[in-house]
Amino acid sequence: MRKDAGFSIIGLIITIVILLVVAVIAINKIFGDNGIVSQYKEEDTEYNKNEVVENINFIIKEKYFGDYKYASENDKNINEIYTENAVLVYLLESKYIEHLKDINDNIVENEYYINTEQLNRDIVSYEVNKNGSEGNGTKVFKIKKIETKYMIYFVDKYGEEEELGELIMHPEI
Repeated sequence: MRKDAGFSIIGLIITIVILLVVAVIAINKIFGDNGIVSQYKEEDTEYNKNEVVENINFIIKEKYFGDYKYASENDKNINEIYTENAVLVYLLESKYIEHLKDINDNIVENEYYINTEQLNRDIVSYEVNKNGSEGNGTKVFKIKKIETKYMIYFVDKYGEEEELGELIMHPEI
């Protein structure tokens, strides 16, 4: 009888150890570096990067159509009303973008931080604070003027810039 009880306890301990090992493996597969959750977040971020580009370009297109309608109704030249500077002022005043500042709080010329919260609360899957910081680093969307084009970038927590597309300053009708 005692021999059977010993085998039962050993069997129970082995079963518990096996279950713990399986649980650790399952948790690692779900939450690990290459786990299901991290892959989902990465795919969601990729989708949202494209959506940031689409949304800000859509806002510019709406401004263009509004200015075009105003110009045609009031016999004005659209090129006098709708300029790159007017678009940037509109985006700044509407708080879609903000001036990018360096460590000393000086404005960086021709670079802007995209305020994703203002664009659409559903764009970004992770929460980005006002200055773009996240608990483990900085992730921001920004616009940078390169020669005559305004390019949109995603900057990850390591400072690596990924070009996402161009700000379409002159949409077609």
